[in-house]
Amino acid sequence: MPEAPTWSMGAKITIDSATLANKALEIIEAHFLYGIAYERLDAIVHPQSVIHSLVEFVDGSVLAQLGFPTMELPILYALTYPIESRM
Repeated sequence: MPEAPTWSMGAKITIDSATLANKALEIIEAHFLYGIAYERLDAIVHPQSVIHSLVEFVDGSVLAQLGFPTMELPILYALTYPIESRM
């Protein structure tokens, strides 16, 4: 059984995260938003919630976004794009 989330969230997202339903939703989002075939998408669960995203390129190289298990930076970047903000 999946472990409980590693940070505090609301009730619904806590259930979704604990049951991996949120990962299914993320796969569906990536498919529809970016037109990527389901066969090319994978979900990875890091025990400490450090991996936020990974992209594997055709040459086999991987670009990873790693960070603390918090949404503060992603939200900051989304709200201030295209200006680069620092906390």
